[in-house]
Amino acid sequence: MFDEYKESQKVVYEQLVNEINKNKYSHAYLFEANGNPEALNFAISFAKVLLCPHHYLNDKKCENCTQCHRINKNIFTDLKVLEPEGLWIKKDQLDELQREFSVKSLEAGRKVYIINQAEKLNKQAANSILKFLEEPEDNIYAILITNNIYQLLGTIISRCQKLSLSRTSENIENLNYDKEKLDSINKFVLYLEKNKLDTLVMTNKLWHSIFKDRVDYNEAYELLLTYYKEVLNFKLGRNIEIFNDNLKDLEYISSNNSFEKIIYKINIINDIKENIKVNANQSLLLDKLIIELVRGDQVE
Repeated sequence: MFDEYKESQKVVYEQLVNEINKNKYSHAYLFEANGNPEALNFAISFAKVLLCPHHYLNDKKCENCTQCHRINKNIFTDLKVLEPEGLWIKKDQLDELQREFSVKSLEAGRKVYIINQAEKLNKQAANSILKFLEEPEDNIYAILITNNIYQLLGTIISRCQKLSLSRTSENIENLNYDKEKLDSINKFVLYLEKNKLDTLVMTNKLWHSIFKDRVDYNEAYELLLTYYKEVLNFKLGRNIEIFNDNLKDLEYISSNNSFEKIIYKINIINDIKENIKVNANQSLLLDKLIIELVRGDQVE
């Protein structure tokens, strides 16, 4: 159960256990996943503690209770997990959740809903969940999980307790990125940051000669997104996980971009990345990315 994370997620674990011990909870939590594949399992484990009548951190005292087993089988009525249907989490999913949670609990008295990949809430769903968060009901708790907090409405973020999960050392070691591709992304971003729209005439050399097909393009956009997140980490004094060989370049780009500009660029890359699957002309898509990233330099 939850105590299996006391080492791998030490900071967040201790913060939440402190709330458990004081029996003082937030009505909404936002877990910044940071690419950790265990983020949803972590959230479900915390939800088990919230829903447990005794708030146990493990199952050593549970005796004949089957509540966690029902949660694992997805048949516990007072815990709902919402995930994208296709590319987005849609408003009708939120409407159904609110209808179900408007009925009196038949279980422990508390209800918890988890929204996984919350950055994929479409506009209508985001507004719907915002209303739910603005008017919280007693004994209903929200847990949102995101890999890109900058895609969420600021009003949603402000109504949640934000907690940042750590990647485990095993997660980082298993990334196994190709050094040539890392270097190529670094060179591309440096050239773009220094030469702006002139990058449009250099895409064959800086991009297409390395990334040749749709699989490569998808990886390239993921690396590009990671790069700007690393720039943000540098600016915030956080650990650099992937681009450790490029600290001077990260420093240069960080010093030439405000927080607002970096966040704008992260959002642009995310938006463009979603179009890889449906856009046949990858050259035009890259041109659009370059133009939009340069436009980000005008952000105040």
